[in-house]
Amino acid sequence: RRGLPNLRKTPEALAELVKQRAKDMLISLGIFSEAEVTSRFHVRVERYIKNMLIEVDTLLGMFETQILHAAYAYHGILLSAAVDAKMLGFVAPQTDTIEALSALIISLQRDRKSLEAEIHEVEAVSGEEKKARSLAVKVCSMMESVRGTCDKLEAIIADEYWPLPKYREMLFIS
Repeated sequence: RRGLPNLRKTPEALAELVKQRAKDMLISLGIFSEAEVTSRFHVRVERYIKNMLIEVDTLLGMFETQILHAAYAYHGILLSAAVDAKMLGFVAPQTDTIEALSALIISLQRDRKSLEAEIHEVEAVSGEEKKARSLAVKVCSMMESVRGTCDKLEAIIADEYWPLPKYREMLFIS
């Protein structure tokens, strides 16, 4: 309504810096020279790319070394308990949880492969601006999907198997 741009992604906001209107304003006020504006833009785009790649690498590492292992361990415990219950002639009430956990593990594995493939594609892109836009649009949405799956796993996996602080725990840390 007020005519202000709604720039949701960092590359969109950075692109505003090198638009002629912004350059002219910064140069006319003596804040930067044209070379400084361009230089700052390129440095910030490069920093954004590096930060995103670090975030993706951290995410992949976390769910490879912590989340998946916790899910596998808890899945194994539930399966053993279900098998034992059935062998003794009891109903295994954990089968619904086992099915939900299995589906989430499969989803997380699929998301991991997709994210790794997308990162390889992004790294092959020529041009820092295109690479930044790909990271902002494609990779960020994939990371959000992984995060959603991990949040669901966090809600299912017992506290003693979950390797990270849970949201409810972080709310009450003093």
